[in-house]
Amino acid sequence: MAPLEALLDRAAEALLAGDFAQLATLAPQIESAELAVTDRAGAERLREKALRNARLLEAATRGVKAARHRMAEITRGPTLTTYDARGQKAAILPHGPEPARRV
Repeated sequence: MAPLEALLDRAAEALLAGDFAQLATLAPQIESAELAVTDRAGAERLREKALRNARLLEAATRGVKAARHRMAEITRGPTLTTYDARGQKAAILPHGPEPARRV
């Protein structure tokens, strides 16, 4: 297996595990790796692995954005979420300017 293929496989494993620290160290290695493909099958394997990693990276990005959005919802405080007549989400905010208190 070519060094670039091994790096792409390690990046996929890091993406699946959510190991963003390892991704940060792998990215420069992947970018500087020599492209030493001599046959069509090898080029196709690299292409498939790169596409797989792109899909995994896109999914990881969506997951991080969703987590950030959820954390923002939690820190804003309690709201009642319901749906309007058109099926769109609508938030009902508390009337008072005071934050919620725990009893």
